[in-house]
Amino acid sequence: MENKTIVLIENKAAVLKEFNKIAGRYDFATGMSQGYQSDLNYSASLLKLKGDETVLDLCCGTGKSSRAILKYINKGKIIGVDNSEGMLEVAKQKFQNETIAGKMEFQLQDAMHLNFEPEIFDAIFMAYGLRNMPDYAKCLRQLHTLLKHGGKIVIHDYSLENKWYARPLWIILGWGFIVPFCTLVSGSSRIFTYLVRSVNNFLRPNQVKTMLSHLGFKNVNNHPHKGWRAPILQAFYGEK
Repeated sequence: MENKTIVLIENKAAVLKEFNKIAGRYDFATGMSQGYQSDLNYSASLLKLKGDETVLDLCCGTGKSSRAILKYINKGKIIGVDNSEGMLEVAKQKFQNETIAGKMEFQLQDAMHLNFEPEIFDAIFMAYGLRNMPDYAKCLRQLHTLLKHGGKIVIHDYSLENKWYARPLWIILGWGFIVPFCTLVSGSSRIFTYLVRSVNNFLRPNQVKTMLSHLGFKNVNNHPHKGWRAPILQAFYGEK
């Protein structure tokens, strides 16, 4: 298992295959995680959507992040993009009515090579996705291009604070709960073992903010989540 996990960390293109394997059980596994949906709801609220925007939900998975955005959209549209066919199939089934009504659309695309015209989106929401990209800066540079002037982006992801207790907390949470419980529920341990290790290797909050600023985003800030999540879960905000 150790070698297989290292492969995922070093070759992140392989991660999508693991998501395909657990797609049918992903919602149940994450649904048992306290605050998973409410965390997404909080981060989505930071976009301060008016309701008529075209929003890119990047790395939308089974659509839990899409649901967090949907409550703010009435005349606009959400385009959900993911590189896992299995996860997208679940999302399409959940939002059949919204898709038929033209309120939502789901596309299979690689987040590193998106097929959209420049300056097409009013807002971009990316939940638990940046950490899985093989080149963080390249991904964010592309997203900056896709945003309209004045457009907003929120990156929702695990990013450990530079505090002595952040890493121990994550180790306890990851190895003590996430890996054993989600393995039991989903039937696969590989993606969750990767999750724990990838968070340890991911950028710290100040590094994410610095990168966003260097790539041209303005009014960059991070919003730690409440309670015990504060040292490990962040929402990063920026504007074009």
